[in-house]
Amino acid sequence: MPSTRFKLWLEVHVHMSSLKFSRGKFARFISSKGFYGALAVCLVGAGIATYMAVDRTINVLEQTTAGVGENLLPALPEAAEVAGGAHGVPLERPPTPQPEQSAQEPSSSVSASYSEEPSAQPAPSEQPAQPAVSPRLSYVLPVVGDIVKPFSDGELVRNVTMGDWRTHDGIDIQAEAGTQIYAAADGVVLEVRTDPLWGTVVVIEHADGYQTHYSGLAANVPVRPGEQVTGRQAIGQLEGVPSENQSGRVHLHFAVLRDGAWINPIDLIN
Repeated sequence: MPSTRFKLWLEVHVHMSSLKFSRGKFARFISSKGFYGALAVCLVGAGIATYMAVDRTINVLEQTTAGVGENLLPALPEAAEVAGGAHGVPLERPPTPQPEQSAQEPSSSVSASYSEEPSAQPAPSEQPAQPAVSPRLSYVLPVVGDIVKPFSDGELVRNVTMGDWRTHDGIDIQAEAGTQIYAAADGVVLEVRTDPLWGTVVVIEHADGYQTHYSGLAANVPVRPGEQVTGRQAIGQLEGVPSENQSGRVHLHFAVLRDGAWINPIDLIN
């Protein structure tokens, strides 16, 4: 038992002696120039290690940021502008220049108000042409005599000469053979023809749309188609309608046509 305590005391004493020696040696080392050199070397090494660690961290962060930015560029419409700014600062869009309005030019509202104003009335020469009004002509009977057969107005009447029933589309004016026949109104000779039933026929076209037909004239008439005639101008002599001359009554068959329909000549006489 005493031997064990002695050994323990001896070990503690030896350890304390070594610590005193080491403390003294460390104190002498610190007081020497070698300590400061070692301290400088440690500081330089620590600085280099810190710089390398910081540089590696910055590289990792830049690579990570670049990858994230490339993934976000298609999704963000402003990513291209942000990436183009210096040090990550987004570029500002320049304001869209607005066209300056001259003080002398009217604004759009003024132009609209002008367009709503009624247009000027056209000059008298620009007025639309009025439809031509047919002249009102003065009509007279082509020969003086008795009306021996009136206008039937579409009704069938007995024709003694032909022995049948038919409409009478004009009036028969009885007169002596050789009596002058006159144009009923101003017009243009449209037709001169010879018909076996009606004799020599003259047709006159009038400006108001009427046509007058004169049947039973002598063969040698003094007018020709296309000739201008005036009212009461002689257009031939009475000879009579051949188909009705057997009745012993020489007469002129006078008829009036308008728009393809026969009308009563008496209604046209003034």
